[in-house]
Amino acid sequence: MNNEYSISEITIVTPKEALEKASIRIGDGKIKDFSKSTLKDYPIKGDYILFPALINAHDHLFGTYYPKIGNGPYICWLPWDYDLKSSEVYDERNKNTPYEVYLFGAYKNLISGVTTVHDHIPHVVNNTLIDKLPIRVLKEYTLAHEASVYDLKWGDGIEIEYKRAVEKDLPFVTHIEEGFDEESLRGVDTLEQLDALSDHTVVIHGIGFSEKDIKLLAKKKVNFIWCPGSNMFMFQRTAKVKEIIEAGVNVSIGTDSPASGELNLLEEVRFAKKVYKEMYGDELANDSIVRMITLNPAKAFRLDKRLGSLEKGKLGDLLIIAGDKKKPYKSLVEANLKDIALVIMEGKPLYGDVSFEEMFNNHKSEYTSVTIQGKDKLIIGDLNGVMEKMRKKVGFHKELPFLPVGN
Repeated sequence: MNNEYSISEITIVTPKEALEKASIRIGDGKIKDFSKSTLKDYPIKGDYILFPALINAHDHLFGTYYPKIGNGPYICWLPWDYDLKSSEVYDERNKNTPYEVYLFGAYKNLISGVTTVHDHIPHVVNNTLIDKLPIRVLKEYTLAHEASVYDLKWGDGIEIEYKRAVEKDLPFVTHIEEGFDEESLRGVDTLEQLDALSDHTVVIHGIGFSEKDIKLLAKKKVNFIWCPGSNMFMFQRTAKVKEIIEAGVNVSIGTDSPASGELNLLEEVRFAKKVYKEMYGDELANDSIVRMITLNPAKAFRLDKRLGSLEKGKLGDLLIIAGDKKKPYKSLVEANLKDIALVIMEGKPLYGDVSFEEMFNNHKSEYTSVTIQGKDKLIIGDLNGVMEKMRKKVGFHKELPFLPVGN
């Protein structure tokens, strides 16, 4: 089997424009160019749009369960964590193995158009699990849990982890100012004192950022990840995102885990748009939101030469959605799970409508059939089997709304 093929007659969203009735050629897992292959072509009929596959900039895959836990608002993340770990839901989740919980998270992301996830947790936890998953979970980063005394001591400490990131040209990732107590509000100052602020730094949440903090982050070219769903659930407040954007900070969107955040990245972007309107009485532009789940996180994680946009030489991570070709960005921001028509990672189809079965067969993908939001789909692996195994372990017909299998 030759692995070169093209997808044609579709609206393609590149960094500069939306190309109508265009083609993209994939080979060896990468984007070759924007021409039609002479070997194998898949013309797309109807209202479909091609984007780069999505990037979830912040998830905790080990927390992929439901329902949400908490009785906020909290003053910081720590009392929420106490509530989580003392809950019956937490005990129920732990009847599944860590790998099984990671599979829930991987499939949750895949069916929402995501091929790349940053799983914020120590390497010693996830490195033994993530290579077995159907999507890409980032490995190349250094980290701390948080810049405060509440830090869970992930990694070797902020100073060592940050220096390691700079030496190896990696992102250094940490939660910051996830709360309003005096200690949490010192987060940016702590990183500055430790000389850990630069374009290598990726900070998450920032609900306590002051105007001074925002100016410093912009000056140091720090990357920011916004998780409005989780923030509003836990704290009834989120970061000053308009001020952060206007200061010139590179902003991405992440879901956090379903234990506190939205069900998936599609739900998160709609929630982000809603919260922004409520906070500022203004619209957060759809094209800006799309960048926050594609190119911006690729830049934050120092992957923009490989991912985040449809350009020659980048990895063949593609997303096709059903939507209005005349309004591509709006269509993606308003997309539901049923609108995810095809997800491809490095040229290989992982999930999509049954109309793409020929492509799955041509790539010899080991797929099964599944129904999502009333629409028949094909998916890599055996999601139905994953759900059945989970239900046997917990002892009843458990529903996971972020995996609405059969619904």
